[in-house]
Amino acid sequence: MKIKIRKNKHYPFPYFFIPIPKWISKNKITSMKRRYWFDESCLYDLHDEDQLDINKLFGFSIGWHHNTSFRFGWRANLIDKKIEIFAYEYQDKIRQKPIFIDSVELNNWVTFELSYLSSKNFVRYSVMDKKRITRYNPVNIKKKNGLGYTLGLYFGGNKKAPQDIHISIEKK
Repeated sequence: MKIKIRKNKHYPFPYFFIPIPKWISKNKITSMKRRYWFDESCLYDLHDEDQLDINKLFGFSIGWHHNTSFRFGWRANLIDKKIEIFAYEYQDKIRQKPIFIDSVELNNWVTFELSYLSSKNFVRYSVMDKKRITRYNPVNIKKKNGLGYTLGLYFGGNKKAPQDIHISIEKK
């Protein structure tokens, strides 16, 4: 399914993403897996320091997403003409420093897998295109399980899309 974030918007239109309640269990792995396709429209230039902001791809929260959440993020690398992929997290209301995972090629399906195991206090981020890159991030949060919800595509930090952005998605 091809998704469009229109120029001067944060969210895709029509907004296809509906937050789905998700129970984060104490002793089970919470996992999400999806495939995305980034094309040339994903290479944008904001002409300022906001170029380094991370756009959101997908993930989930435990409670409110600005309290505790784990998700993949992305941004354009204009020099290499690639998409940089990051782990993007909030832990106990503190936004963590994004963790660089990999740069992926345009016009290529990329599989993303996000897994959280509260009993082991870590989140695993895997990116698979021609290779597989996995990053483990330790978490130390007060509320390790409970009701949360899924998180979807969002352009920006504070800036809106400077042009129409097209991303294809295939749920796994």
